[in-house]
Amino acid sequence: MDGSKKLFSETMLLNPINADTFNDIIYESEEQQKSVDDSDLIIVDNYGCIKDDNGQNVRVTKYTLKNEQKVVIEIINYGATVISCWVPNALGELEDVLLGFDSIEDYRLQKTHSIGGTLGRVTDYISNGHLENDNGEIYELIKNRDGHHFNGGEKGFDKVMWDGYVADDELVLTYSSKDGEEGYPGTFQARTTFRLTCKNELVVNYVGMTSKSTPVNMASNMFFNLAGQNTGEPELMNHSIMVNAEEYVAIKEPERRPVGLIKNVHHTCLDLRVPRLLKKAFPLVPGFGYNHTFKLFKGKDRKAFNLAASLVHKKSGRMLDIYTDMPCIYVNTAQDFPNYGKSLFKEEVLKVTNIEAPLAKFDKYEYEQESFISEEYKFTSDAELVEEEHNLDYDIKQPSTQVNHDQEIKPIKGKLNTIYNKHSGICIRPQLFPDAVTHKNFNSIILKPSNMYSQQVIYKFGVIASTD
Repeated sequence: MDGSKKLFSETMLLNPINADTFNDIIYESEEQQKSVDDSDLIIVDNYGCIKDDNGQNVRVTKYTLKNEQKVVIEIINYGATVISCWVPNALGELEDVLLGFDSIEDYRLQKTHSIGGTLGRVTDYISNGHLENDNGEIYELIKNRDGHHFNGGEKGFDKVMWDGYVADDELVLTYSSKDGEEGYPGTFQARTTFRLTCKNELVVNYVGMTSKSTPVNMASNMFFNLAGQNTGEPELMNHSIMVNAEEYVAIKEPERRPVGLIKNVHHTCLDLRVPRLLKKAFPLVPGFGYNHTFKLFKGKDRKAFNLAASLVHKKSGRMLDIYTDMPCIYVNTAQDFPNYGKSLFKEEVLKVTNIEAPLAKFDKYEYEQESFISEEYKFTSDAELVEEEHNLDYDIKQPSTQVNHDQEIKPIKGKLNTIYNKHSGICIRPQLFPDAVTHKNFNSIILKPSNMYSQQVIYKFGVIASTD
């Protein structure tokens, strides 16, 4: 790396910058402009140090991916975490559209929501932390969410150091998860690769092999706001979303764990098969926002690579298309972020009759109608309701994320001291079926030693033709 590149990279690391400064300095000299167009497309820099379990200092490395269109994506090897995505708007102006933090200390401190990190071994829930293999052997996983195993446990893949190297135009991050780590059987060798193409596509590949049969469901937990990471709920409401899914994974409130059922989105507030403006869709969704897993439409029941979802912010002209070969996609409008400050929507009081999320419908694809409780979710008596609750092995209790108003709400302080409230961003996360270990009718996520785990996701950034 020449002196000018090194100086520029260190300046960015030590002094967090805003969008205007970024646009002014990233190509401020002819030499730097030439370096972007003609030299290596991945820059390697230091991102600070952390102490490992033995108290030894370990260097954290930042990798900066860039292309000829001036798109810049930064990734660190702590948690295989994507920390920024600088993409142009319709006028060519760059803005960081990914929620995140300014330092490695902040990423370690703000670990609850795993913002930007790679989740594993298993994304989402494993109910009761209970795992049984084909031979009847029982494994008890770490229980880190209300008695359940969640997002890989206390120290999932988003909270460990990965080894990294650059191979041509690709960043390769590897991690060896030992036998018994977080309770999982077998040594699992994980590899995640990131590549930024000339078409503004971030291509992410997940590959893995194991020494014993083990569940695997890796995913990247990135939260986007195409208006800019610091614009919050007001601009997120101006996003339109499309999800290529005819079905969703039914859940139970308030834990939001799957109950093992797949239901149709038709005439529900989860019908996102055509683009819907969030500020119009939210009032129809109990809880005012999305925190749901959809089963993607694949045509035939096979491993197909399809457009899974699209996100558009008309004012900036930015758009994001997500392609994947995974069968599901999880959409979360930062529902678990603390409601620090004033929200555009009043909090809905949790009721026992809120059995599942979609209590509203879109009568026609083009126009949203008033909320209603469909016949599918009505119960004729309290006795029937209790029976249904019992059949689904569900205990009614307050959610773990509910704020105790007697205590001070701790805000999430992101980049440039931005406060990330509820609805500050949206996570659109391709993955395998949630809690598939518990629900045998879901496609299996068990990886055997004779097989290889392999999944791919493409995040394609672009601009719409017109913002009129």
